[in-house]
Amino acid sequence: MTQPDADPSPGLSYLIPAYNEEHSIGTTIERLKSILSTLDMPWEIVIINDGSRDGTLAAAQAHDGVRVVSHPTNIGYGSALKAGICAARHQWIGIVDADDTYDIEQIPTLVEQMRAGFDMVVAARSNVLDLDRPVKRQFRRLLIAFLNLVIGARIEDPNSGFRIFTRDLAMTFFPFLCNTFSFTTSLTVFALGERYFVKYVPLPYFKRSGKSKVRHFRDSLRMMQLVLQGITFFNPIKFYLMMVVGLLVGFLVPSAILLSQGAGPLAALWFGFGAVSALMIGLGVLGDIIRISAIGRDKRG
Repeated sequence: MTQPDADPSPGLSYLIPAYNEEHSIGTTIERLKSILSTLDMPWEIVIINDGSRDGTLAAAQAHDGVRVVSHPTNIGYGSALKAGICAARHQWIGIVDADDTYDIEQIPTLVEQMRAGFDMVVAARSNVLDLDRPVKRQFRRLLIAFLNLVIGARIEDPNSGFRIFTRDLAMTFFPFLCNTFSFTTSLTVFALGERYFVKYVPLPYFKRSGKSKVRHFRDSLRMMQLVLQGITFFNPIKFYLMMVVGLLVGFLVPSAILLSQGAGPLAALWFGFGAVSALMIGLGVLGDIIRISAIGRDKRG
């Protein structure tokens, strides 16, 4: 992906990733054009057709005043957004889904907060838990609690797909941003973890039109992997401290209990397994840091 020269003005490039959204992409584009035209700043709309197999591409190309980036096959929500970021011409990047779930007309509110000096403004979905099914609702709560514990910052809505952020913020963490639906979560985690200025704006969320493409279990596992990779790169001491605590709680304490019960061989086996696992994970993390550092040097070169 090549990145064009950025406009030095604080313009806004609004990205719409779309995969099989032929029934709603047209409405989304028109709503977006209507509200962006009221802003006193340069703007553009970039549609990323991520290998749609329906009429999404034709529907997007039928609208004047938009740019379309089209992928021959589907490579994922996060990858589509990365392609859009690389193609964007302006310093501020906005994203919104093409499924009619967000109140696009509230973009001026997000822009106002960006002008106040924030690096990212997120439309926090105030009613998303009410729309979730019971199992998904509990899973979302556990995910937010886990992220708050790991990052040490308040995360209100980690994966809202309606937000504005600076290009510099996205490019800083580009190798770590998830290629799937957890792109927004990883961006939120790294921004807060590195103490960027993040603002949440509570807004309503609506049921999507069409069928969701999210694969919650797979995407969440991938997101947690990338979050841990990011922590080890930007704050490796925190990761190793977390690993030490895990070793103590998960292996040392149980081994001590087994030893006190006369199960010495089992205690030694359990603690040995934990120690070897921790060593292998530590070596893997170190190798990953070297890999990411090499990628960064290649891009700067």
